[in-house]
Amino acid sequence: MELKVGDNFKCPEGHKSKIVWMSQDKKVVAVGCPQKHLRKIVKVADNKKPAVSGRRPRKGRKIYVKNMVFLIKNLT
Repeated sequence: MELKVGDNFKCPEGHKSKIVWMSQDKKVVAVGCPQKHLRKIVKVADNKKPAVSGRRPRKGRKIYVKNMVFLIKNLT
């Protein structure tokens, strides 16, 4: 089956998504997924704990992104 822009495709995490771009040689496609995906973990100040020696304790916070685009190569 020949793939084209707009076809349904699964993102790397298995969500239902669509092909939004395809290379000319059709070996690489960009898949746009409407679900939330983990982008990165950032360090943020934790204001609930008291400051220790003038510094605020820091903790990791996960950042999620909707409508992430994945590049997938070598489909066949």
